[in-house]
Amino acid sequence: MKLIGIINDAVTSLFRKPATIAYPVKNKPVPERYRARLDFNASKCTGCMLCMRDCPTNTIKINVIDRKAKQFVMTYNIGECVYCMQCVFNCRFDALQMTNKCWESASDAKKTFQIYYGKKEHIDFLLANKDQPAVDQSEV
Repeated sequence: MKLIGIINDAVTSLFRKPATIAYPVKNKPVPERYRARLDFNASKCTGCMLCMRDCPTNTIKINVIDRKAKQFVMTYNIGECVYCMQCVFNCRFDALQMTNKCWESASDAKKTFQIYYGKKEHIDFLLANKDQPAVDQSEV
């Protein structure tokens, strides 16, 4: 009796569509409400830094270039983010949004997970000054 059941299952499986997809060849569509990556709008940012304060993993860092001119660069690390959206909920000016981009994120280098948001000249200025050691004003 068991042998007949096994043969019946084998024959019906031959004529069914597979339940899985051929992943590398066909990608599955990204779900609409998927939380994948933080998106930053520098023109709406006022530099209140509530997002930095409320981030449970300290993933977000707002670097102030010029506060009066509202020039900010946000440093965001995808590898440390837990996608809780706490920063989005606390941003009063809608400068932060979660997007469904970055569906597949895998890398063997830590630098690829570091994202800088802002104007290109501000990011270049920040990266150029990041390599230089800070000068202690008390010694000068």
